[in-house]
Amino acid sequence: MSRRLRLTRPSGKPERLAAAFLLGLALFLPPLLNVASRDQLIGGVPILVLWLFGGWLVLIVILALVVESSPHDDGSAP
Repeated sequence: MSRRLRLTRPSGKPERLAAAFLLGLALFLPPLLNVASRDQLIGGVPILVLWLFGGWLVLIVILALVVESSPHDDGSAP
């Protein structure tokens, strides 16, 4: 009996998830939060609040794109 190994192209999903984690970690570290914590307002909202909720929104969108993408997004039928 011979065994055939099926080689598939790696999806890279773990690497993308790790990159999203590192981005989130960098966005919410105190040095960057200190840069955003100014006494200025944009549209009546403090910059720090915009930074926190904007970063949170960006991370959610990135994670949704990574998790929902299939390894065969080349347009071919499954």
